[in-house]
Amino acid sequence: MNRRIIFILIFLLGVFPVCSLSKAGEETTGEAKEDISNTVQGVLNEERKNLEMLQMQLQAIDESSELSESLNKELRNLEMLQMQLQILRDQELEEKEDNGAGTKAAEKKSGAPEERKEVFIQPNENIMLKKELDEYDMPVYSINAKQVQVSEILKALSAVYGKSIIVDEEIAPEYLSSFINVSIKKSPLQDILEVIIGMRNLEFIPKENAIFVTSLSQLNVDTASDYYKDKAAQIYQRAQIKYPNDKMVVKAYYELGNYYYDLGFNFLALQEYQVVVKKYITSLFAKDALFKIGDCYYRLNDPESAIRAYFQFIYGYPKDPLIADAFMGIGDSLMMQGFYVRAKDTYERVLNGYPETEIAAKAQLNIAKALAKMEKHREAIRALMEARELYNSLHIGAEIEYLIGKCLFSLKEYEDAKTVLGNFLANAGNERYAEDASFLLGECFYNNENYVEAFQVFKRALETYPNSSNVPRGMYFLGKSLRAMHFYDSAIKTFREGIQFWPTNEYADKMAMEIGWCYFDDDNYARAQEGFKDFIKKYPYSKVLIEGMVGLADALFCEKKYEQAVKAYIDVLGNSSEKEIRAFAFERIGACYKAMGKLEQAIKAFRLELG
Repeated sequence: MNRRIIFILIFLLGVFPVCSLSKAGEETTGEAKEDISNTVQGVLNEERKNLEMLQMQLQAIDESSELSESLNKELRNLEMLQMQLQILRDQELEEKEDNGAGTKAAEKKSGAPEERKEVFIQPNENIMLKKELDEYDMPVYSINAKQVQVSEILKALSAVYGKSIIVDEEIAPEYLSSFINVSIKKSPLQDILEVIIGMRNLEFIPKENAIFVTSLSQLNVDTASDYYKDKAAQIYQRAQIKYPNDKMVVKAYYELGNYYYDLGFNFLALQEYQVVVKKYITSLFAKDALFKIGDCYYRLNDPESAIRAYFQFIYGYPKDPLIADAFMGIGDSLMMQGFYVRAKDTYERVLNGYPETEIAAKAQLNIAKALAKMEKHREAIRALMEARELYNSLHIGAEIEYLIGKCLFSLKEYEDAKTVLGNFLANAGNERYAEDASFLLGECFYNNENYVEAFQVFKRALETYPNSSNVPRGMYFLGKSLRAMHFYDSAIKTFREGIQFWPTNEYADKMAMEIGWCYFDDDNYARAQEGFKDFIKKYPYSKVLIEGMVGLADALFCEKKYEQAVKAYIDVLGNSSEKEIRAFAFERIGACYKAMGKLEQAIKAFRLELG
């Protein structure tokens, strides 16, 4: 009987070779395939019955385990042949459907039908893989495996997918050496991996050129959370592709929008939300999607579009709990546009309409911010004091203290500003505002002529926030503090470092001019002249140009180069219309002429000084 079975199997394999199914499917006509199918099916059924009978006989007479194992092997071969036969029938069915329904989905522009390529892989007798394209031209896979190790299945999937499947070396070998049975038809690879890997309580992370298999224990909490978010996004994306016309797909668009929104990918989130609003306006998700469209536009620095979206939300859902938040969004957008008065009016509308809610406190705080932008700092401080009574949040409380200190600084009330900002920083002020508060505190000490404290505060701020946008400003005041303490060499070194690292910053020209004044204060008038000339040459459009020109003229005057000094002061007169500067220049011109013995010219200059 064994010989007969082997002969039949050889015959079947010759008629229906495993490794050349795809080629045979291309060359054999439909009728030939049907004949082969019927013939193979008949033989398979007959041989299956014979084998089952033999197994029963073997069990009855308890024959050797070797013969039983041989028969089991033959049974597995027949099962694999049955799967191959099923694949052949699937191909025939697809061909009939294509011929009956036309080529509307498969035709190219030339009118010729597009062939669907299929790939078969059978690495061994126990694994059968098939790759094909679904109706949306997306690759799907079929797998049938009987008592095969997980590691072998992963190798086969890697071969058919064309990507490396890398297993974390920390995973115990027994996780992948166990034998499993699996049968899945026409599914994305990731779905198949979820089933196979999930059997062993493992996870996988898709990368650009590989798939990384690991255990959840190897992931920290944040990584695991991010992984599942990414995984959910992938599922939603597949749902959009596979079920574009299903009414439930709206959830996929909405949740995918939330995924991008949380990541800060506002443009991508906006696209998903817009689909929800345009195609599924009657869905439960449309309302929140419309509100978040306004948020996305605001984050994208498009305040006009944000305002339109917020108003659309307000008109569409006038009694929704988010109405107050929508008005706050409108106010914030107006602030972004510089319409501070209109923004303040919008915030006041929220404050009056929702006085007992937490959003009222936020509205009060934003009113104060609008007043500060309008340079009404005294009114802003009063509004901040009222906001302090409404807020219980420590975070907002810290922001309020910082803003009060900043308003006092703008009012040039440096002593009070120093107290508020110092207390804010001493009480572990919010990191978001501590940076700016540190530099403001240093300026408070400097403006109060407490140069030692100013130096220490600026030095600490520069060490704490080396990447801050305030660093050039801090270097400038650090150098000025050193100059005020007569540490001229250290001040010059500080200014030069500042210019070297930030040559285009708004403080670079000021630092260049300060170098000239350092030499001047140190009575080194020749070097001062060089410093001022260098400043005038490099920064001819500087806002402090006149001060540098005066410094050059003064250096020439102090070095008793009176004729050159007169020309320098005349240059000052030609570039400045300020009365005080012009009076000073005329006075110095008169002093130069007097020193040169030219009394008539001196008298004229002094008279011009007097107006």
